[in-house]
Amino acid sequence: MKGKFLTTAILATLLVGSNALATIARQAVLGNQPTFSSSIAGVNAVNGSLWYDDDYNVFYNPAYVNDNKNYAVVQKGVEGGWFKSEFENFAYGVYVNRGGTGTGNAGAAYGNTGLVAPGFGNTANFVGAAAALNTQRPIDFFFGGDTGMKWGFHVGWAYNRNQLTGAQPNNGDAEVTSRYWHFDFGAEVMGFEPFIGATVFSKYQNTTNAQSPAAADLNEFNAGFRYKYEGWTPYVAFKKFRESGIAAGASVQSQTRHNILGLGVGHDTKVADGVHILKNVGLWFNSVEDDNGVVGAPTVGGQATTDANKDFKDYVIPINVAIEAEATSWLTLRAGIGFDFINQRKFTSTNKGTTPNPAPLENKNQSVAGTTNFRVGSTVKFGKLHVDSAFGSGAGNAGAALDGTNTGFDSQTFALLSTSYHW
Repeated sequence: MKGKFLTTAILATLLVGSNALATIARQAVLGNQPTFSSSIAGVNAVNGSLWYDDDYNVFYNPAYVNDNKNYAVVQKGVEGGWFKSEFENFAYGVYVNRGGTGTGNAGAAYGNTGLVAPGFGNTANFVGAAAALNTQRPIDFFFGGDTGMKWGFHVGWAYNRNQLTGAQPNNGDAEVTSRYWHFDFGAEVMGFEPFIGATVFSKYQNTTNAQSPAAADLNEFNAGFRYKYEGWTPYVAFKKFRESGIAAGASVQSQTRHNILGLGVGHDTKVADGVHILKNVGLWFNSVEDDNGVVGAPTVGGQATTDANKDFKDYVIPINVAIEAEATSWLTLRAGIGFDFINQRKFTSTNKGTTPNPAPLENKNQSVAGTTNFRVGSTVKFGKLHVDSAFGSGAGNAGAALDGTNTGFDSQTFALLSTSYHW
């Protein structure tokens, strides 16, 4: 009996560790901001959560790199990175493959988690499917310090190049390239956490047709802040997204623009030792101007007459409630509900073209299905090694797998799986 008690005590001591705070699996359960879609991309205001603490928030406010010291994480089948302290008051980090390169659309949402991969959206809508080239191997660098206040800087980069397109003698120097650059700066001072970021120098270029090359540009700007007061976290965020392009041989440029503004407040209530209830309510507005014509569509005066989407405005009020509880010293359980109380779309114009399209229909409203998620997950702790999961009904990152109704070992049990280690 004493031997069993001693063994149990030793195991409990080895398995004690703090909550894992930086995995896609955790964010998928607890929830984050709405993702807004247009004809070419999924767009959100930030990558991370504005209403609760998570190490993934370093992607919109790199000052959090100071809180991630001596830390590494691997998101199964998707991405991973590590963060290390240096000279005590400074920290740096490297993260690779954020969003994954296997999505086929570097600007799409993945895993139905609210997170969006960096880089271009679907360039095929601008430059034609045969000429599309996604960026590859995204990598993120972080550097920050605690010098009276916490601050941090982040740069993200991805690139792809193909010179095999110019095989003929008359275009031997031709190539297709796609590059992505993003920069962020953030701070933490007296509970106030401002951040600002921009995507610049990001361009797709195809010079195979030297007379009229295909091209696409990506420009983003985001800014906002959080403020922590006891258990309350009010926040504001703004993002401006613009992607434009022109197909080879075309004379008209198409573009898609998002202007996203959101505010809200989160609250963390401790109901018992190791048990927290997280609540959030937000108000989001998204204005889209989508002039993206279908490649190869009929034209009138050189302008495509068919819009792949429309100009519209989104109004969303999301509500989130989640619980996270330390069931034992080695097991944390969590569950989350995400629900759009209001998700309304108002079209400025349902059709902008002329023949063969009908005349524009102004000021039409549509109720959007929006987000309704009921999810559960867990963290199993092996000392300082934590394994996070989001329960689902299949493998991979598809939303259907994460939100399926069936769960069991015959369905692979975990739709998302992440491992982290602090030392």
